[in-house]
Amino acid sequence: MAGKKSEKKLFRSLEASGFYSDAEKEGCLYAALVRSPAPAGKIKSISAPDLPEGYTLYTSKELPGAKAITANKTIIKIFGYGNVSYSGEPVGILFGPDEETVYKLLDTVNITFDVESLESALHNVINNQEETANFKEFVEQINEMPSLDTVIDKSHIEENTNVIVATREIKYGLYKKQSIAQADMKLFENAAFSSTDTWKEKLLTPKWQETEGAFAYTEGEKIHVFVPTRWTGFTQKSVAQVLNISEEEVFIHKTKSAGIYPAGLARTTQLAVQVASAAWLSKKPVKLVLSQFEQENYMVPGVLTEITYRSAVNEEGRLTALKILIDIDIGSSNPFAQEITDRIAIAAASYYKPENLYIHAQAHTSKNPPTSISMQIIESQAFFAIENEIQKISNLSKIFPDELRILNTVSKKAFPITITTGDIQGVIQQTLKNSDFNRKYASFHMEAIDRAEKDSKPFFALPLRGIGLATAYIPSGYYGQTSFSNDSKLEVTLSADEKIEIHAIKPSEVIQDIWKKSASEILQIPKQNILINSDFPYDQIPEQPEDSYCSISIMNELVKKCCNDIQKKRFHQPLPISSKRGAGTTAKSKWDKEKFSGTPFYTTSFIATVVEVELDTYTYNEKIKGIWVTVDCGELFDEAAALRTIKLEIQQELTMLVKGKTVPCDAINISFIQSSNRSGQVGGLIHNSLPAAFSSALSLALTTQLTEIPCTEDLLFQLIRDRTKEKNETKKSDKTENKGAEE
Repeated sequence: MAGKKSEKKLFRSLEASGFYSDAEKEGCLYAALVRSPAPAGKIKSISAPDLPEGYTLYTSKELPGAKAITANKTIIKIFGYGNVSYSGEPVGILFGPDEETVYKLLDTVNITFDVESLESALHNVINNQEETANFKEFVEQINEMPSLDTVIDKSHIEENTNVIVATREIKYGLYKKQSIAQADMKLFENAAFSSTDTWKEKLLTPKWQETEGAFAYTEGEKIHVFVPTRWTGFTQKSVAQVLNISEEEVFIHKTKSAGIYPAGLARTTQLAVQVASAAWLSKKPVKLVLSQFEQENYMVPGVLTEITYRSAVNEEGRLTALKILIDIDIGSSNPFAQEITDRIAIAAASYYKPENLYIHAQAHTSKNPPTSISMQIIESQAFFAIENEIQKISNLSKIFPDELRILNTVSKKAFPITITTGDIQGVIQQTLKNSDFNRKYASFHMEAIDRAEKDSKPFFALPLRGIGLATAYIPSGYYGQTSFSNDSKLEVTLSADEKIEIHAIKPSEVIQDIWKKSASEILQIPKQNILINSDFPYDQIPEQPEDSYCSISIMNELVKKCCNDIQKKRFHQPLPISSKRGAGTTAKSKWDKEKFSGTPFYTTSFIATVVEVELDTYTYNEKIKGIWVTVDCGELFDEAAALRTIKLEIQQELTMLVKGKTVPCDAINISFIQSSNRSGQVGGLIHNSLPAAFSSALSLALTTQLTEIPCTEDLLFQLIRDRTKEKNETKKSDKTENKGAEE
């Protein structure tokens, strides 16, 4: 029995349960991070001499093991030391029995920079030079000052300020044959319509969700850490390295993530290690919950991206050229910069096939806080940009938005990137029919033109109306992964008592039910006899983050393969029978990493979203009159569950479109296209499409282009004022020209 107990301790459960903030232990201490007040400089010392009894400050000096961890070749300091990378960088952890007192004591912590010492010493020498007996003593005082090499260390500036860390370039058509300048000249000079604009989408963190943090306590030589991690293996390894203990003694208890979109992998691990260090060194339970300010400023889910489009369109509405420049700010660091750059570059043209295409994407560092990767919405900013650009082209060319989209889905020549998106035309047409889009669009469009031409005054009684269409896809199984291996594995065992165990990281309840249904149908065993086991030996926990491979389509295929294999052996071999399968190595045949061409994704789900908006011209309050959504997600295992997911995401998205408030919506209509394609994920489709549909609708209502989300009342007022000013200047110019002509 003793052997079995000790063997069980070697296993770790990767099933998320509870929330870290609910974890309790007697004598728990509360922690807060000490953050650098300066964006640059070299730290000399950190101290808090006047702390009351029971309150403690730890910095990198107290860490018993490694001072930093490495994620995908990116070094992440547990607590800042040496050169500061950004304002707000954690440089220590302060904790004690009362949380309110801990936050008050943060102001008493002294952070001394060598630069300040240098300035102070120089100031003293200059002030005392009159009292200095001779030049020799003056020189000696100068020599006793800190070395300029050690004080003014410019390496942190070189490392963190606007250094390009990842690039991706895609050329097609004339851009591949000629220089960029030559191609631009030929393609844009003869265009029937052309457009240039820059688009920005920033993801807001809803204030109602649980902020990031962790809870830890020791048990003899063991450390227990409760944290909403999605990278358990890396977190376990990091805690062991920093505390200088065996991984066997580290127990990571994975808790549920309260956020809509995970805040971030390596940063969550950094928080876990910071709290674990405090608990390990003090031998007391420690809990850290980030403030709302810290969550919003230091745990942003994605990266800041600006995407500039230059489009050329012929009379028929065909995209003759699409030139896309993508600027990605990853903050002081991001372990997944190349992955992010590649994925945004692929999504920048969406599923459209222009006759000539140039994409240049680059990611660079800055003095902003470090960023992370949110696998589920990595492409969202690109979809926001391309769908608004398509809507702008529709306005210029007077071609209906649906016609323009469908027209540009085909290419006469082989296109470098193939996105399989299911029934594009069917999805779009279904959404238009349900929303009565074309009639409303024509009516609102004519009214907006008439309003802009006849009356430039922004204030009048009637509310402004607009309607917008946006399409997008969400991928599963990216073949071009550079950060992680694409080797998802799964094992199924049929026991002697006719029960099935699926050994894998436990997914959502919906996907669990899908797995059980697949296994039940193949092996003819009741669903209640099927168990999903998420326990792994501590030294066999998957190395890659869960989000990097967890796909409803890929993993369900593995369940089916394992069950079919067991069924073949079932009556020829004694039970138990196990079958283990991994994702097929089809990446090389589908996607050429070097040429950056082919089919990049295992499967995709496709969505079309229509939003109808009403804007009150007195209060500048937005109201959504209706949202219509149609989805093709391949084989649909559970329509009711998919419906719940989309409805929930719509409600969550309505809190993020306008800063500081939730936009109300009168009606939501959701439909699905039945398909026999591979099943794709549904989560994330709304975020990839609804913001662009909302901004397109608002742009139509305002009769001016909205280029960023979230919007604010000040921004809307500014847009109308600028449009009015431009209209008045045009009228004034026309009068001057007419007067000149008469004379």
